[in-house]
Order: sequence, then structure tokens, then C-alpha cells
Amino acid sequence: MRNKQMQLEKQINQTILMVERLLRMESVPTAELLVFASWLERLGQQESMEFFARQATRLEQELPSEEKTIGHEVVKLQLRPVIDYLSAYGRKKMVRKELIVSITKRFLDNVQWKKALENERYMTRFFGSVEDMLEVGYDLPTDALLIDYELVRASKKVQLDKLIKKLEATFTPLIIIGEENQQTRQYCYQLGADDYWDETVTLIERQIRLKRLLHKLRIVSSTILVDELTGAFNRKYLQNAFQRRVSRLARDGQLFALAIFDLDHFKRINDLHGHPTGDLVLSELASLTKQAIRQEDEMIRFGGEEFMLLFSTEHVEAACVTMGKVRERIERHTFPNGLKVTVSIGVTLVSQPSFDLEEMTSEADEALYQAKRKGRNRVVAYSVATEKEKIEGLIKIDGMPLQNLSQLDVPEHPKYHFRVLPYEDPAEAVMQLNFVPLSMIAEADFRLLDQWKHEREHTIETIVTVMEESTLLGEALQRGVVDYCLLPLESNQIEEQIRQWVLRLS
Repeated sequence: MRNKQMQLEKQINQTILMVERLLRMESVPTAELLVFASWLERLGQQESMEFFARQATRLEQELPSEEKTIGHEVVKLQLRPVIDYLSAYGRKKMVRKELIVSITKRFLDNVQWKKALENERYMTRFFGSVEDMLEVGYDLPTDALLIDYELVRASKKVQLDKLIKKLEATFTPLIIIGEENQQTRQYCYQLGADDYWDETVTLIERQIRLKRLLHKLRIVSSTILVDELTGAFNRKYLQNAFQRRVSRLARDGQLFALAIFDLDHFKRINDLHGHPTGDLVLSELASLTKQAIRQEDEMIRFGGEEFMLLFSTEHVEAACVTMGKVRERIERHTFPNGLKVTVSIGVTLVSQPSFDLEEMTSEADEALYQAKRKGRNRVVAYSVATEKEKIEGLIKIDGMPLQNLSQLDVPEHPKYHFRVLPYEDPAEAVMQLNFVPLSMIAEADFRLLDQWKHEREHTIETIVTVMEESTLLGEALQRGVVDYCLLPLESNQIEEQIRQWVLRLS
């Protein structure tokens, strides 16, 4: 039974390689697509693989027999059902573990090595040159790279440097295979090789050394690229993950979404229930999100209570549906201490290879702020109109003449547009700063201050005005007052405190 399953997985892997090869071609001979259809028909004869037989019949019927070649876009459209099925099958069956790539001209010499790897359930790919390997792009999830020393010598320095830089950025082991020569061995290690195999290294020893390298890779990756608290990737992982998807977009036209989301009123959870509870909430939120997304989707802890998701999609509406499911799952869940929490989500679509990470992050961030402004607990997609809108903020000051208020200079902020009003004005905003007397908030054991801190729909921060420093002022600062201002109120003093506060806002 196990041998039968292994044979099926080999055939699935072979199908994946065939599809990838067809997708890399500018135009595909019709005869080659018919050969692929025949392969699918044979694969479809096995138990539970009937899907492939149906796809073979469909391809044979839909391919235009009068045309000798088929364009890339048409081929991609024809193969889409097969691609989607292979992706789903891989997630359910875990077709492969690590992917071992070899760059070699000696394919016949590597047949035994290839067979040994696949018996251990590794997946293998072979390239004839460094240039061929680099053409595949960053979306190739390589776990170890083997290369003949002869091809190292034959490669252009700029290509070799690019390859080694890529491997170092992803903590991918580089193994060079060459002759038994001390100088060659030393040169390869200086070049950046993690191991060197000469002809004295037996097949069994190669397997053992490869396993050790991959084990070290997993330890390094989990230590350096994964956030310890949530199990999500961290920001060090982000740049390469984004670039892999951009490379796939350039080659295959596979659009992807970048979404940013964070917990609504997370500071309140930490203030009321303590940071240990806050950590548990973050950990459970990450776990819930992973359950709601696909295995190939990538989750990054972007900072604090903020997370990012990268995932393939057809259009921005579909991306919003995906993130809506994440939002609903979190909203329905009961967190530690019986807490119910919600998230606000901003989404943008990466549709051009020229778009960079900073630009896309900024767009998703703008959409996230719009989600906050519109009441939180929702998904908002980025649009040009989104960028032009700023969230209204208020600065309310007690005890200052209206004429002086209108003359205060408030600095610009990328997310908020602030108005200055007298404290008694009934207007409200998502972000608000109050200048009020210490005596006002200290009444009834700081009840008013606690009320502002726990406000559900608004963030209200406080600067108190005092005649002099006191023990009561110290208690107010410990309870969350952000600063204090000595009376009498002077415009330049108020402006400086406003400037410092605005700069601290994210």
C-alpha cells in the first residue's frame, strides 16, 4: 500500500513539473499539449484520480487541431483547473517535504541520487546552468541547492553572486560537488558553500549530510524567521516572500493580495487584563487566522498587534471575501477570560510586477485606517479615493480663549486631519487629545479618565493642566495620562506638546 502511494506521489510530482514547464513557454506546440493530455488520461485511470481523466478529455476536445502552437495566455487558461487541483491535492496530501534542486550537466550520473532522494520523499528538480535556475525566480521554494563545481567555474560572476545572495537571504544550504582537491574544496567554502562533496563521499553519506543540513535549516528558520509568540513569520521573512510572489506574477500572471489587520482596542485588553492575557489573545488570533487560510498563504506578524497576509487571488473582491472569512472567524471566537475581540482589515491587490513592498504596504495601511474610521470590525479595499481621505481627529482644550485656539499651529499627519476645539464642544472623533485640569479627571478616583481609556469607538488621550507638580499628578501619569502642562496656558507650550503627541502617533 505504501509503495502504491509513493508511486502516485511521484506521478503527481511529475505532473507538477510538466505543468511548470508548459507555463514557462511563450507558446506551446499543440502536439505537446496532446501528449500532456495522454499523460493525464493514464493518471486518471488510478483510483480516486478520475479528475485527471476528465481533464484529459476536455483538453483533447478544446484544443484547436488546425493550430500548430498555442499562446501562453490560452495555455494558462486551459491548465487552470489542473493547477488548482494540484494545489489543493498538495495541501491535503502533503505531496512533498523539502525540495532539493541540482544544477548539473550530468543528468545520467544523477539518476541514482534522484531515486535515493525521492525514496526519502524529497522532491527534486534539475537545471543545466545557474542562468536557468535564476530564470525560475524567487518563487521556487528551494530547501537545498546542489551544484557541480564545473558549472560554478563556468558561471558568470554576477550570476553566481546573485544566486549565493539569494540562498543566504533564505538560509538555503549550498552544496558543491567536485573532485577530491584541497584547493578546490577551500575555494568553494570561501565562495559560501555549506558543504563540499567529492567522489569519496558515498551515496549514503550524502543523504546523512543532507538531512543534517536541512535539520539545521529548520532550526535557523524557526529561530530567525518565525515570531516566537504567534508562530507567524516575522518581518525578516517578508521581503523575500513578497519578491517570490512578484516573480510568479511576472512569469505566470498570478495576482496576489496584501492584507494588513490588527486588533481593535488591543491596548484596552492589556490595560484591563494585563499583558499575559494580551499575549494569549495574540497567540489564539494567529492560530485562528491560520485555520482560515490556505497552507500556501503567508502570515507575517508585522508589529505589535498588527499582522499581514500574502495570498494568491483573482481580483480584489475575492481577496476581500477571503479576509471577511478571517474577520468572521475571529469575531465568533471567545478568547481567554471570556473576551470577544474584533479586527479591522485593509486589503490591496498586487497586479503589476513593478509594484514594490513599501508601496503596497502603504496602500493596505491606508485601507486599514479607513476600516478603523468607518467603525472597525470590517474589511476595506484600497482605492485611489482611500488615499486622499484622512481620518478626522480632534484636539480639545479647556481654559483657553477661542481666539487663541484658532491660531494654534497643528502639524500635518499622514493619517489624521486635526481640528482644535474648546473642550466643551460636543464633537467626537476616532482620535482625540484632551487638555483638561487635573482636578477634573481626578474626581471619583479618576472615573472620567477610566471612561476615556475604555471608550469603544474612540481613542481619547489626555494631557492635564496643573499649577504645580504633585503626588496626585504622579498618580495620574501612572494611570495613563500622557503628559502635563503648567498653568497659565501659553500657545508655544501647547503647540510643542501637540507636536510631540502627533509625532508619536503611528
